[in-house]
Amino acid sequence: MILGNLIAITQTSMKRMLAYSSIGQIGYVIIGIIVGDSNDGYASMITYMLFYISMNLGTFACIVSFGLRTETDNIRDYAGLYTKDPFLALTLALCLLSLGGLPPLAGFFGKLYLFWCGWQAGLYFVVSMGLLTSVVSIYYYLKIIKLLITGRNQ
Repeated sequence: MILGNLIAITQTSMKRMLAYSSIGQIGYVIIGIIVGDSNDGYASMITYMLFYISMNLGTFACIVSFGLRTETDNIRDYAGLYTKDPFLALTLALCLLSLGGLPPLAGFFGKLYLFWCGWQAGLYFVVSMGLLTSVVSIYYYLKIIKLLITGRNQ
C-alpha cells in the first residue's frame, strides 16, 4: 500500500501513475485475504475488486481515448482538458475520485466494507495504514483533476 502510493506521486506518465497506484490498491485486497472467512473478509475483497476493476477500466478507457487523440500519456498534457473535451475530463475525474475512495462513489463503499471487515477482525494498524494511503492517493488524483479543470499544475 505505502510504496505503491508514494511512488505514484512522483510519476509523470498517467499509465505509470496508475500502475503504481494499482500496487497500492492491491494492498487493500490483502486486508480481505488476511481476514479470510471470518467477518466477511473474502466477500469484502471480492466486492472491492469488482468496484476497483470497473473504476480502473473506466480510467484506462479515458487515458486510451486521450492517447489516441494526442499520442501522449504525459500528465502535464492533460492540462485544460475540460475546456477541450468536458465529457472526457469529467468521466476521468469521476473515475479517479472513485479510485481514491471519495463518497458517494463506488470506491468509497468498496473500501469502507473492506476496512470495516479488517477493523472487526482487529487489524487496526493495517486498516489505519490503508486509510492513510487512501489520503495519499486522493492527493495525487486531485492534483490531476485540478490540472484537467484549471490547466495549471501548481
